[in-house]
Amino acid sequence: MNLVEVKKAADAGQLPVSVHTIYKWNCKKTHPALVLKIAGKLFFDNDEWLKMAERARDAQVKEAKRIYAAS
Repeated sequence: MNLVEVKKAADAGQLPVSVHTIYKWNCKKTHPALVLKIAGKLFFDNDEWLKMAERARDAQVKEAKRIYAAS
């Protein structure tokens, strides 16, 4: 886990998404492995973000191969 405190990282520009988006995800519980609340502080897991990005990339490549093979 590579956790970054959202409040501190927002000032330093270390987050890949906006702070508003992170708070929204936390409120709606859409990405519980990505946004964690520990001891009243909100944290963003950079390792989980990279895993999500890799899965999205792999899915796009797979879809592109499927479309290319069909034509």
